[in-house]
Amino acid sequence: MDANEFRDMSLMAFRLDDPPAEIVSDLGREVNPDSEAMNGVLSEKPWSMVPSDALERNAKNIASMTVPAFTYFLPAFMCAALRQPDGECATYSMYALCPLASFDTFYKTTCLLFTPEQAGVVAKFLLELQHDPSFTLFDEEIQPALELWHKRSMGG
Repeated sequence: MDANEFRDMSLMAFRLDDPPAEIVSDLGREVNPDSEAMNGVLSEKPWSMVPSDALERNAKNIASMTVPAFTYFLPAFMCAALRQPDGECATYSMYALCPLASFDTFYKTTCLLFTPEQAGVVAKFLLELQHDPSFTLFDEEIQPALELWHKRSMGG
Protein backbone atom coordinates (compact mmCIF):
# COMPACT_ATOMS: atom_id res chain seq x y z
CA MET A 1 0.00 0.00 0.00
CA ASP A 2 1.38 3.39 -0.87
CA ALA A 3 1.08 6.56 1.20
CA ASN A 4 -1.86 7.88 -0.85
CA GLU A 5 -3.88 4.69 -0.39
CA PHE A 6 -3.15 4.82 3.33
CA ARG A 7 -4.28 8.46 3.45
CA ASP A 8 -7.56 7.50 1.75
CA MET A 9 -8.07 4.73 4.33
CA SER A 10 -7.35 7.20 7.13
CA LEU A 11 -9.81 9.72 5.71
CA MET A 12 -12.53 7.07 5.93
CA ALA A 13 -11.75 6.14 9.54
CA PHE A 14 -10.76 9.42 11.22
CA ARG A 15 -12.90 12.53 11.49
CA LEU A 16 -11.81 15.80 9.92
CA ASP A 17 -14.21 18.17 11.63
CA ASP A 18 -13.67 20.04 14.87
CA PRO A 19 -9.89 20.02 15.46
CA PRO A 20 -9.09 20.25 19.18
CA ALA A 21 -8.36 23.74 20.51
CA GLU A 22 -5.73 22.58 23.00
CA ILE A 23 -2.78 20.89 21.27
CA VAL A 24 -0.03 20.72 23.89
CA SER A 25 -0.77 19.37 27.36
CA ASP A 26 0.25 21.26 30.48
CA LEU A 27 2.68 18.49 31.38
CA GLY A 28 4.08 18.45 27.85
CA ARG A 29 4.61 22.20 27.97
CA GLU A 30 6.32 21.94 31.36
CA VAL A 31 8.60 19.06 30.40
CA ASN A 32 9.32 20.26 26.88
CA PRO A 33 8.84 24.01 26.28
CA ASP A 34 9.76 23.49 22.60
CA SER A 35 6.52 21.56 22.17
CA GLU A 36 4.65 24.86 22.16
CA ALA A 37 5.59 25.14 18.47
CA MET A 38 2.99 22.44 17.79
CA ASN A 39 0.23 24.96 18.53
CA GLY A 40 1.18 27.04 15.50
CA VAL A 41 1.54 24.00 13.27
CA LEU A 42 -1.67 22.20 14.20
CA SER A 43 -4.15 24.74 15.61
CA GLU A 44 -7.47 24.99 13.84
CA LYS A 45 -6.40 22.78 10.95
CA PRO A 46 -8.02 19.57 9.78
CA TRP A 47 -5.44 16.81 10.20
CA SER A 48 -5.46 16.16 6.46
CA MET A 49 -4.30 19.73 5.74
CA VAL A 50 -1.18 19.80 7.93
CA PRO A 51 1.93 19.77 5.71
CA SER A 52 4.17 16.72 6.09
CA ASP A 53 7.31 18.85 6.47
CA ALA A 54 5.74 20.68 9.45
CA LEU A 55 4.84 17.34 11.03
CA GLU A 56 8.34 16.05 10.40
CA ARG A 57 9.85 19.08 12.19
CA ASN A 58 7.55 18.61 15.18
CA ALA A 59 7.32 14.82 15.41
CA LYS A 60 9.51 14.66 18.52
CA ASN A 61 6.76 16.55 20.35
CA ILE A 62 4.00 14.00 19.72
CA ALA A 63 4.22 12.81 23.34
CA SER A 64 3.50 16.37 24.52
CA MET A 65 0.07 16.47 22.92
CA THR A 66 -3.23 16.41 24.77
CA VAL A 67 -5.23 13.21 24.44
CA PRO A 68 -7.79 14.80 22.08
CA ALA A 69 -5.00 16.27 19.94
CA PHE A 70 -3.14 12.95 19.79
CA THR A 71 -6.21 11.00 18.73
CA TYR A 72 -7.19 13.67 16.20
CA PHE A 73 -3.79 14.29 14.58
CA LEU A 74 -2.35 10.75 14.70
CA PRO A 75 -3.46 9.98 11.12
CA ALA A 76 -1.53 13.03 9.87
CA PHE A 77 1.64 11.76 11.57
CA MET A 78 1.11 8.24 10.22
CA CYS A 79 0.57 9.50 6.66
CA ALA A 80 3.72 11.63 6.87
CA ALA A 81 5.61 8.64 8.27
CA LEU A 82 4.67 6.44 5.33
CA ARG A 83 5.81 9.15 2.91
CA GLN A 84 9.21 9.20 4.62
CA PRO A 85 9.76 5.95 6.60
CA ASP A 86 13.29 6.92 7.57
CA GLY A 87 12.14 10.24 9.05
CA GLU A 88 11.14 11.62 12.42
CA CYS A 89 7.39 11.03 11.99
CA ALA A 90 7.96 7.31 11.53
CA THR A 91 10.20 7.07 14.58
CA TYR A 92 8.05 9.09 16.97
CA SER A 93 4.74 7.68 15.71
CA MET A 94 6.10 4.22 16.36
CA TYR A 95 7.19 5.20 19.87
CA ALA A 96 3.72 6.61 20.52
CA LEU A 97 2.01 3.38 19.43
CA CYS A 98 4.38 0.60 20.37
CA PRO A 99 4.52 -0.86 23.90
CA LEU A 100 7.97 -2.07 24.77
CA ALA A 101 6.56 -4.80 27.01
CA SER A 102 3.35 -6.78 27.00
CA PHE A 103 2.49 -5.55 30.50
CA ASP A 104 2.56 -1.86 29.55
CA THR A 105 -0.97 -0.71 30.44
CA PHE A 106 -0.49 2.84 29.09
CA TYR A 107 -0.67 1.56 25.52
CA LYS A 108 -3.68 -0.65 26.26
CA THR A 109 -5.50 2.42 27.59
CA THR A 110 -4.36 4.51 24.62
CA CYS A 111 -5.65 1.87 22.25
CA LEU A 112 -9.14 2.14 23.74
CA LEU A 113 -9.31 5.80 22.66
CA PHE A 114 -9.70 4.63 19.07
CA THR A 115 -12.63 2.93 17.38
CA PRO A 116 -12.06 -0.58 16.03
CA GLU A 117 -11.96 0.87 12.50
CA GLN A 118 -9.31 3.42 13.53
CA ALA A 119 -7.33 0.74 15.35
CA GLY A 120 -7.35 -1.27 12.12
CA VAL A 121 -5.76 1.69 10.33
CA VAL A 122 -3.12 1.92 13.07
CA ALA A 123 -2.42 -1.81 12.75
CA LYS A 124 -2.06 -1.40 8.97
CA PHE A 125 0.36 1.49 9.56
CA LEU A 126 2.50 -0.66 11.86
CA LEU A 127 2.54 -3.49 9.29
CA GLU A 128 3.55 -1.09 6.54
CA LEU A 129 6.44 0.25 8.61
CA GLN A 130 7.49 -3.24 9.64
CA HIS A 131 7.83 -4.27 6.00
CA ASP A 132 9.48 -1.10 4.75
CA PRO A 133 13.24 -1.70 4.34
CA SER A 134 14.09 1.93 5.12
CA PHE A 135 12.50 1.72 8.58
CA THR A 136 14.92 -0.18 10.78
CA LEU A 137 14.30 0.97 14.35
CA PHE A 138 12.19 -1.94 15.57
CA ASP A 139 12.31 -5.65 14.97
CA GLU A 140 10.64 -7.96 17.47
CA GLU A 141 9.44 -4.97 19.51
CA ILE A 142 6.71 -4.30 16.97
CA GLN A 143 4.98 -7.63 17.63
CA PRO A 144 3.25 -6.62 20.91
CA ALA A 145 1.99 -3.46 19.20
CA LEU A 146 0.63 -5.37 16.22
CA GLU A 147 -1.17 -7.78 18.53
CA LEU A 148 -2.56 -4.96 20.66
CA TRP A 149 -3.87 -2.87 17.77
CA HIS A 150 -5.19 -5.88 15.87
CA LYS A 151 -7.10 -7.02 18.97
CA ARG A 152 -8.62 -3.52 19.28
CA SER A 153 -9.54 -3.54 15.58
CA MET A 154 -11.55 -6.69 16.29
CA GLY A 155 -13.46 -4.86 19.04
CA GLY A 156 -11.32 -5.98 21.98
